[in-house]
Amino acid sequence: MNQMSGRKHNEVASYAAQYSKSFVERWDDLIDWDKRKAGENGFFEGVLKRHGVRSVIDVSTGSGFHAVQLKQAGFDVVATDGSSTMLTKARANFRQRGLDIQSHYRDWLSLDPQELGQFDAVVCLGSSLCHVFEAKARCEVLEKFRALLKPGGLLIVDQRNFFAIRAGNFKSSGNYYYCGKHASVTLGQVDQHLCEFIYSFDNEEQYRLKVYPLLPGELTTEVLASGFSDHRSYGDFQPDYDMMQCDFVIHTAVASARKPA
Repeated sequence: MNQMSGRKHNEVASYAAQYSKSFVERWDDLIDWDKRKAGENGFFEGVLKRHGVRSVIDVSTGSGFHAVQLKQAGFDVVATDGSSTMLTKARANFRQRGLDIQSHYRDWLSLDPQELGQFDAVVCLGSSLCHVFEAKARCEVLEKFRALLKPGGLLIVDQRNFFAIRAGNFKSSGNYYYCGKHASVTLGQVDQHLCEFIYSFDNEEQYRLKVYPLLPGELTTEVLASGFSDHRSYGDFQPDYDMMQCDFVIHTAVASARKPA
């Protein structure tokens, strides 16, 4: 997103600045890779295989958890992230596991299919799109994702369940996403414009992330307006779910043959 002007560029700089080196060093303590893998139970791998996917670009790889899982499941994977600290951590995790995963330091609007190629699937996980506060800017990002996809390619994007959060029903079950036992997630400021997550570790380190509290219906509308169709959603990996009870909502959609108007 380094070509963005004014406020958009500042949003990105703010996003990257939130992931300090010390915070990123604790990120995998928050996740607990083994427990997260068990909680997901092959959900993303299954969705991708049912869609006939072979090549995947993980455009918000973070510390590399999903890139690793997908590579180990036999997919061809490229990983990118707009946070240099996160990408450094991901690369260390790839090396530690002996995996050759091509990776690039790229913000979303600098993802160029002429450089990177086109893929069968784009995955954007970790509620990452919620770092973009403006609807128009999110649609620009989604259009970039679509450009990275072959016709009929699959988009997978997830988000915190801000419908429940904004209704006062915040849940962080620890069963699926943030499974680590040495950290807790609580809320700071929450309103229709901002949601602040507070991550507290057992040595009393504390970090804050400020994101846009994107409603699932908003994201659905934006996905469909950005050149996608056949939208589906899942609550904590289940197709039938109670919107007030799930931690995360996962969206899938297919790249339409036509570009958005």
